[in-house]
Amino acid sequence: MPPKRNNKRKAAVVNAAAKKDGSTSNSAELTVPDRATWPGWVEMESEPAFFNVMLTEMGVRGVKVQEVYDMDQTFLLTLPQPVHALIFLFRYKETECEKSESCPKEVWFANQTPDFACATFALLNIVNNIPGLHLGAELQKFRDFTKDMDPFSRGDAIDDFQFVKRIHNSFARDNDLLQADMHMKGKVAKFRKRQAIAKATATKAAKRAELEAEKASNSKAPLQEKSSNIVQQSRTSDRAKRPTSRKSPKESAADERPDDEYKANGTIKARALSEEQEPSNGLRRSGREPKPRKPDLVSAAPADDDEEEGFHFVAYMPINGNVWRLDGLDRFPQVVGPFSEESGGWMQVARPHLVGRMEQYAASEIQFNLMAIVHDPVVGEKAALVENIKTLQAFGEKLDAVSEDWRTMDIAETKKDVVLGSSLEYGITAEDLERSSENTGVKTKAEEGGDLLKLIDQRKEAVMQQAGLRAAVRDSLQATRDDEEKARHRRHDYGTFVRSWLGALADQGVLTPLIEG
Repeated sequence: MPPKRNNKRKAAVVNAAAKKDGSTSNSAELTVPDRATWPGWVEMESEPAFFNVMLTEMGVRGVKVQEVYDMDQTFLLTLPQPVHALIFLFRYKETECEKSESCPKEVWFANQTPDFACATFALLNIVNNIPGLHLGAELQKFRDFTKDMDPFSRGDAIDDFQFVKRIHNSFARDNDLLQADMHMKGKVAKFRKRQAIAKATATKAAKRAELEAEKASNSKAPLQEKSSNIVQQSRTSDRAKRPTSRKSPKESAADERPDDEYKANGTIKARALSEEQEPSNGLRRSGREPKPRKPDLVSAAPADDDEEEGFHFVAYMPINGNVWRLDGLDRFPQVVGPFSEESGGWMQVARPHLVGRMEQYAASEIQFNLMAIVHDPVVGEKAALVENIKTLQAFGEKLDAVSEDWRTMDIAETKKDVVLGSSLEYGITAEDLERSSENTGVKTKAEEGGDLLKLIDQRKEAVMQQAGLRAAVRDSLQATRDDEEKARHRRHDYGTFVRSWLGALADQGVLTPLIEG
């Protein structure tokens, strides 16, 4: 589940970071855990660059994450096609009810068992449902291992999948690790407290049951019945023993009251006296109002006013003619609705559903985000560039057969930036060229042509086409490098440097005038 955020915990984490390079803390909770052995997960920021780097390091090829700024149909058409899935980030609220009661075999779905791991669970629930996607060696083995598991077992398997967990936690700063670690320790403390309360409650209930059993056994003992004559005789003897004296008018009137009225009043008084003084089943009865019971410690635990629900990632994608909501906090995947390509595709079903949710949250807040898992255009762009290189190689072979000196001709001049083989700059290897299928149509044209000038003109046309292909691949690779640069800055610990630098300035007395001013 997305854990609740606690402002008090945040303050403790900030204080821990401030004390990391100078002072010591008395609390063991303020020790930054070791990333390599720490068993938890940290929150992921909704940044497409981080998701792209995660997919790359996991070994996934062929898809990328791109931000969606508008759910308008015009903007959605500008996304690289096809759009495989959507990732919706929102502040989690337990308001929705589940409808599906099972997980179909064609849907790979995992329950989110650990806290703070919803980003990775959303990614894995998506990539494991895209047909024909290159997952990489590690993820492919994991998918084969979990294909027959139920969603809960898959969630536990992901929690134990150190390969993915290390990539996920590599984006965490020390403060993130501290906060998540304190959250885990807090959950353990609350669990132990609940266990202690449950044990105390069970002990109290057992004692209460023993007392009730003892009272029940005592109540079954035979009671000695007293005759009403004994009570009447006692009253007569008491009257006989009273001294004779003059009575007031009120007393005389009381003596003249009918016996029935006297008996009634005497019965009421005796009953009141017995209720006030005589014990019943070993318990004292009183006419006072009972004190209010103390609330149950488990059910009436005070809520933390500083806590608020955390953010959560949910995936939406098409699978076998239906749009599915893959929320790791649901027990099973949920069907949003059926779709068909004739009616506009799966986005026509997902779009109104997401717009409705956004409008619902926008009434109170605007803290949500949407990202799309799209086909990585660099795959097709590199394939087109490889085909162009193969075409130029075919023209070169044919021209070599016609004339060995064709390269010295002015009209056959080749610029230095033209790629004629493998290229490190564009990420094209010799294996890529060997695996590529040859463009049969262009090569046949080159084989049929015997005119040197005609072949040179055809080759020149292919060279001009390569300029646009190189630009497209260059832009895509630059976007990948930008993502890697953002991830590098995120992973670098600038806090240590800043704290050390401020400490050195303080030692030199540079900060004193600034603080006093």
